[in-house]
Amino acid sequence: MPSQMEQKFMKKPESDTLSREQLNPIVFLTGIFFFNMLSRLGMAPLLPDIKTDLALSHSQAGGLFFLISSGYCISLFGSIFLTPRFSHRQLIIASGLALGISLLAAAASQGVVMLQAGMVCLGLAGGFYLPSGVASLTGLVSRHHWGKVLGVHQLAPNLAYIIAPLAVSLFAAWHQSWRMVLVVYGTASLILAITYAARGKGVTDRTDPPGLKIFATLLHTPAIPIIAVLFILGMGLNQGVFVILPLYLVFERGIDPETTNIMLAVSRVVAFGMPLAGGWLADRFGPRPIILSALFLSALGTFFMGWLPGTWLWLALILQAGAGVCVFPLCFAIMAMVTTPQIRPVAVSVVVPLAHFLGSGLVPFGIGILAETGRFNIGFAALAGVTFLCLPLIRMLKKQS
Repeated sequence: MPSQMEQKFMKKPESDTLSREQLNPIVFLTGIFFFNMLSRLGMAPLLPDIKTDLALSHSQAGGLFFLISSGYCISLFGSIFLTPRFSHRQLIIASGLALGISLLAAAASQGVVMLQAGMVCLGLAGGFYLPSGVASLTGLVSRHHWGKVLGVHQLAPNLAYIIAPLAVSLFAAWHQSWRMVLVVYGTASLILAITYAARGKGVTDRTDPPGLKIFATLLHTPAIPIIAVLFILGMGLNQGVFVILPLYLVFERGIDPETTNIMLAVSRVVAFGMPLAGGWLADRFGPRPIILSALFLSALGTFFMGWLPGTWLWLALILQAGAGVCVFPLCFAIMAMVTTPQIRPVAVSVVVPLAHFLGSGLVPFGIGILAETGRFNIGFAALAGVTFLCLPLIRMLKKQS
């Protein structure tokens, strides 16, 4: 059954434009999602400063994202049990407030243990947003506008990849420490959540709790393990590599932090429109060949990042990032084609947390461990090699995908 808010907007005549009443919550939710992503991705360009300030090893620095991803996947999976008890609007507000508090606590940390605890809390706070945010967007506007509002919403993580390194360079130019960056992110998240609570509109519906039958059906769907592997590879090549790159470029390649941040931002600016191009190609040729090509090219760029010298490194970065950002949206497209509407929400709540835990958590942690012995390039080569070995799995998916 449509929610009360969704019924309200569905009663209105269909239009190609959104009203101010509809745009208000869309802007709020996109802003909250932006700081949700920025607070986690923004830790990557800060790693060199954090490593030096707190005397962390490569594995400890990379392990921070393992802790963030652990908390994130726990709360993302747990959200399917919270939405029957709390409304989507309540969970969005709680996520924004908890995110801000976690960032301020991390900024005040004076030792490794306190920082690590802050990273776990940061991940826990961030995971509650996504299911409720998407449910709110689709509940606040009619189905006719879903594609547009979800497209706008998806700009948030793409912008976060670009803004994160540029913001660090800006604060460095002002001679501000990494702690001040977290303070600004945390304060902005708190202000946005409080403003949304006071003035923003949201869906107040609650969902039904998932039953054991849905989980059983999910486990007996042959395509789910393959989709899970694709999600993990996509997350590892995209976010997993991104968060470890600052350490690699600064400490292994000897590139200064300012140039490193510029390189990260430029590679993501070039890749900004690639998901749209990948989606257009997937509509024309099907997602299977496009995701196979995207994984292959991103893995190729990842491999060469560890070996190419000088200016050739720019080419590897752009290839890796440009192809990598196409993978995750295409994974969602394939999941939609091989799952039924009944098990799809549960599939997302199970597969996506697993991808975050392994792809954006274990991948940078593992590469960080190899970096302790001066083998950063071996870590990149291993990730690329695993990706190449898994590519034949795409052919095992149903023909309709």
